[in-house]
Amino acid sequence: MITGITISKVEGKIDSVETLSKQRFPRLNINIDDVAGNNDRLNVNYTFVADYFDGVGKEAKSIGQIKLGGVIEVSETKDAANAVIKKWNDNHSLPVELAEEIINDLNFRCSATGTLVAYSLGLIPPLMISTTKITEKKTEK
Repeated sequence: MITGITISKVEGKIDSVETLSKQRFPRLNINIDDVAGNNDRLNVNYTFVADYFDGVGKEAKSIGQIKLGGVIEVSETKDAANAVIKKWNDNHSLPVELAEEIINDLNFRCSATGTLVAYSLGLIPPLMISTTKITEKKTEK
């Protein structure tokens, strides 16, 4: 269960004012950068990025970027926390249920904060309206 979300880094930039009129909806990306824990507490470091371009495809030129980073605090049982850390250390992934909870909470929190930054820079708000659902790949043994 998520017990806290901290946004500790906020960055925003536009490459030029002249290109703002050509911007498209941003490409959004949430990265889980690291997972660490102590007993029944996990700290999940994340980065949320909204990249703005003047079009789609390989020829699109960058217009600007909003980047937020911080830590999500998660409370689990000691065994569950250890299992999360093991899975992270083994293949840099999280259990599906926890990943969904984290991504959906970050979409909400970072979209809201990113909207304030976007407004200040003249960018389209990085709002993700839908709920994310993750399915885990089946591996053959």
